[in-house]
Amino acid sequence: MIVNSNLWQQFNPRFSSVWRLTLAFATITSFVLVLCIVLIYQLLLGEQTRQVERRLNAEQVRIEGLANEFDKASFFQQLAVFRNEGEILIFWQSDDEQFQQLSFLPNDIPKLPNTLEFPVLDTQRGQIRLLTTGIVNTKHGNIVIATATEHLSRLITEFKTIATWACLVSLLLTCVFGYIFARRHLRRVNYFNNVVEQVQKGDLSARVVHKQHGDEFVKLAKHINTMLDTIEENFALVQGITDNIAHDLKTPLTRLRLQLERQAVQQPELGLEIEQLDTVLHTFDAMLKLTRLEHGQFPLKLEPINCQTLINDLIDILEPSAQQNQQHINVINQGELVLQGDKNLLFQALFNLVENAIKYAGNGATIHITITSNHINISDNGKGVEPTQLSQLTKRFYRGDPARQKEGFGLGLATVKAICERHQLVLTLTSDERGFTSTISVRS
Repeated sequence: MIVNSNLWQQFNPRFSSVWRLTLAFATITSFVLVLCIVLIYQLLLGEQTRQVERRLNAEQVRIEGLANEFDKASFFQQLAVFRNEGEILIFWQSDDEQFQQLSFLPNDIPKLPNTLEFPVLDTQRGQIRLLTTGIVNTKHGNIVIATATEHLSRLITEFKTIATWACLVSLLLTCVFGYIFARRHLRRVNYFNNVVEQVQKGDLSARVVHKQHGDEFVKLAKHINTMLDTIEENFALVQGITDNIAHDLKTPLTRLRLQLERQAVQQPELGLEIEQLDTVLHTFDAMLKLTRLEHGQFPLKLEPINCQTLINDLIDILEPSAQQNQQHINVINQGELVLQGDKNLLFQALFNLVENAIKYAGNGATIHITITSNHINISDNGKGVEPTQLSQLTKRFYRGDPARQKEGFGLGLATVKAICERHQLVLTLTSDERGFTSTISVRS
């Protein structure tokens, strides 16, 4: 039987505090139940057992008193009277007189207050009876006294059977209801964790759905949503400020570039400053374009696009850069992929991914571009990145330690992700010892 590892992890006491609490509750309940059963046994059945012992001990005292008071003949006459009047069974055997209703008596009957239980056949009732017996030593001989205790033995057996079943059923019900309780709470805890993971991955619009009134989970959900609202507002405020700065600076910087171009005619050394200024203007354009994409304000010119054609066009552009790094670009066509989208935006997304592979894979690397009927896979055999950085790569201005040694502002993958989301595509980034892989796939 195959066990779901995620389900086992949820109910593994080492990982789940709720399940630990449930198991502890079941253990305590079982312990209390067993303690109550033992207490009831001692109070009811134990008391009845002690009553039998006290009855036999009382008869012992009376018989010893009769033996001391009467002679032998009168003593046995009194015993015959007591035998007919009471519930106590009396047996004796002497040289000149014998009274014994049983076919045999055990040879190992102890002296009272010790007792022995043995079964006998009651021929009148046609059933097996259980007798509790003991010997009373008198000067007229040994007297065996007994009392029937089969009802007590049967009661003890039935009590043990009922108690065993009660413990098993109670433990089973406790585990079942504990499982339901733990599963219900774990489902809510896991739902909270899933929302937090979505926020971790950059989806600030994720919220915890909850009722208006409820328990502590509802209160926690309200606090989480309030915190996310604040974070989203602050993030939007910061993003808006940066976009406004980029927008406000773009116009004067453009004018400055025009002036530098006029002066460059007479001063050619200004070409370096113009290139640096172009880099700043390009960054501002990328920031503003990214904002428009994320907010759905960038108009799309939708048309059927053959991805093989896009790949061929961008390879024509990037092949010289790859050759400069002694890199080889290998295209593997495993199917035809036609997307309905904006040709310029999709070209930019693929261009950014292949350019990143060329930039960070290292000299002599091989870049594989695989096209299938539902995805495009771009992989390299470089060093890759740390797995902990993967979720950060698509955020604005984020650059890992290796990327800081290259030119750029950390907007490329953020733009690719925004373009994919606008086209209902999925961007997946993976990295291991074999290199880095980025995949654009059709949403299923």
